[in-house]
Amino acid sequence: MDEASGAGSNSSFQPKEEIINTLLSLGFSRNSAIKGCYYTGNYSADLAAAWVIENQDKNLDGPLEDDLEFEDEDDSEEELPEGFDLHKMVFVVNMELNMGVGKVAAQCAHAALALHRIMIDNADKFGEMMMSWEQFGETKIVLKGDNSAQLLDLAKKAEGAGLPNYIVHDAGRTQIAAGSQTVLGIMGKIDTVDSITGKLKLL
Repeated sequence: MDEASGAGSNSSFQPKEEIINTLLSLGFSRNSAIKGCYYTGNYSADLAAAWVIENQDKNLDGPLEDDLEFEDEDDSEEELPEGFDLHKMVFVVNMELNMGVGKVAAQCAHAALALHRIMIDNADKFGEMMMSWEQFGETKIVLKGDNSAQLLDLAKKAEGAGLPNYIVHDAGRTQIAAGSQTVLGIMGKIDTVDSITGKLKLL
């Protein structure tokens, strides 16, 4: 399929090829990659990948033009309001622990709940961030971290940037030793979070 047909009837939209190529290398189809770009503002590969993963119930392999046929011509409500920033929640998994898939999922869930509690408990500081995140897709990205030392270093950088962050310490009931630092969660504006974790690979 050529790029024009894949991009759909909206000729003003051109997906960034570097994002498309990254998603293709991860095993996503080209059409799903294009849709991921379109619905996340052509911003980054991890944001597009997260959208595709979270929208598996949709017809991701059909051309974008099929989606646009059913959209209202006035799509201004879907656009980001002026002055609004996109946010994401990132989880950095401690890969040296060799946790199983279920264990990683549980630890990421612990980190997500902890970050959400931090934002609720500090609503005067993080309330606007939380509302923006909830309104625009609740983007969540899981990344590979090397070890505990790296998680601590990233948490220190997040703290310095004023971002809510939390390191999960495991209770030690299964698989790994008690107190192990399993996952670091960070929340913030996409560009600020990327300045801290942007060099890490998707899990």
